Amino acid sequence: MKLCDYCGFVIKDNDAKCSNCRMIVPGRESMLVPPKLVSSPKKVQTQISSRSISSYIPKKFIAILLVIGLFSSPHTQTLLNGGLNYWDELNTPYYTIPEKITLTYVRNFEIYVEEGDEVEYTLTLSIPENRPSGSQTGIINWQTIDNLQVSPAYNLTSQGRMEWRNNLTGDDRDFISLEYTATINLIRPELKMSNSGLVSDIPDDYDLYLQDEWLIEPSNEDVQNLAIQLSNGTNGNVIMILKNIFDYIEQNYRYQQSSIPKSCQDTIVGKVGDCDDFSILFSSIARAAGIPAWLELGIIPAFIDTSEACDLRDWGGHAWVNAFVPLNDGTSTVVSIDLANSYFMWMPPYRISDWVDNGNGEDLDSYYYLFSSKGINSQATYKENSYVSACEVQGEVKLTDLELDL
Repeated sequence: MKLCDYCGFVIKDNDAKCSNCRMIVPGRESMLVPPKLVSSPKKVQTQISSRSISSYIPKKFIAILLVIGLFSSPHTQTLLNGGLNYWDELNTPYYTIPEKITLTYVRNFEIYVEEGDEVEYTLTLSIPENRPSGSQTGIINWQTIDNLQVSPAYNLTSQGRMEWRNNLTGDDRDFISLEYTATINLIRPELKMSNSGLVSDIPDDYDLYLQDEWLIEPSNEDVQNLAIQLSNGTNGNVIMILKNIFDYIEQNYRYQQSSIPKSCQDTIVGKVGDCDDFSILFSSIARAAGIPAWLELGIIPAFIDTSEACDLRDWGGHAWVNAFVPLNDGTSTVVSIDLANSYFMWMPPYRISDWVDNGNGEDLDSYYYLFSSKGINSQATYKENSYVSACEVQGEVKLTDLELDL
């Protein structure tokens, strides 16, 4: 057995080099195989016939031409544009608003003696009715009331409201309930400033909503100055003036809930208010500018989830504004404006209208005081349990912008 002189690895009989360290084994040089020489290939000139011209064009170039032709065809362009539009739609944030909500609303009142022995109470509620009371851009009724059930029977007041009056003694308790089905539609008119008529086009029929009313004061000097300022440069365009008033309140006042509504003067000075206060201030400025405006009062839910079902909870009182708008085609409409929720001339269906201001200040004032009691050193109070017992969403509208394109 022969070992490598360099690394000691075993050398086989036919090895010219050590298979481990690759050193030449002394005396076996003649066993090495000389390397093969590779000569340069001869240049061959090929004659290209007309039939084989395509083989001369690079295949990548042919592929590029095919792709260009494919993408330039009308069908491909249609598919591409549709795909791009779909991609843009997927990547564009949007709001989903139901077109219509049908719900069953239940109100239960428990009335009892809070202090003393004997007391007389009065509970006054508005009768749920269809809305609107006037034209509202092609929508006959954005709110429809059905299946109204009331217990016990009520008396009708001179203001057209339901009233219950009774005496309670000691532990006596009265229970009053009402239930109804409301169908509420999305209000989103296709109105632009160019559709608006002028203040001078407003008929005399709405003069009632140009006067001073409970807390609404178009005659207030500060209000009149604001009306002049916000009408400047509009040439009397009603929608433009309404938008200026809306923007002014949005940009200069902060939301702060209060227990009772304030006068427009108090709101101007304090620069804070809630839905009632902002609606009163808006109506005051609009009336001072010559545009009829009035309050609408109702309820809205604090919790809203219509993504999978219809979950509307924690309903509370709310106020918004209606305003008369003449149109340049000779017709007219009534628009809704919610200052607290930043809805200008449109409304989602998450609301129930309870009462519309009729221009009588006493009626507007009394709306805010639904319960009263009297007795000698005695008083009554009530608990209200209100909820939605059934709810159904119909249709949906996708909006990339909540504001109207004016």
